[in-house]
Amino acid sequence: MSATENQQLKQVLREHELKATTQRIALLKLLDATHEHFDAEEIYLELLKKEKNVSRATVYRSLEALAEQDLVTRLDFGDGRMRFERSKGEDEHHDHLICEKCGKVIEFFNLEMEAQQLSVCEENDFTPSTHTMHIFGTCSDCRTSQ
Repeated sequence: MSATENQQLKQVLREHELKATTQRIALLKLLDATHEHFDAEEIYLELLKKEKNVSRATVYRSLEALAEQDLVTRLDFGDGRMRFERSKGEDEHHDHLICEKCGKVIEFFNLEMEAQQLSVCEENDFTPSTHTMHIFGTCSDCRTSQ
């Protein structure tokens, strides 16, 4: 990541009233660079490979602070491990398919499903603020290996 991108991340952190520490910048870079859904321990181990001066406690505290400011999103896939991804704007909304056998996560967006959800809200005179959809099942790889 370039110096300009580092400056942009520093600015984002400051705009959210967070200290722009090297660990927080590294954490955001990691999440920006992947479509993986890491838990805190996996994030710690990935950062440890790159950053020698990061502690497990710092990663956990940083994730909490970033989540409170909506810079990262907590994801609960029902397996007891809270995962994280970089928060995206409404224009980049997506949902998840989760394989119950191997844990594979597939991100998807379906305009018809989004429209149907809004229609249900309108029918019930309900104003949504946000939503998350996780569909659990079996991926094609696991189905073919059965």
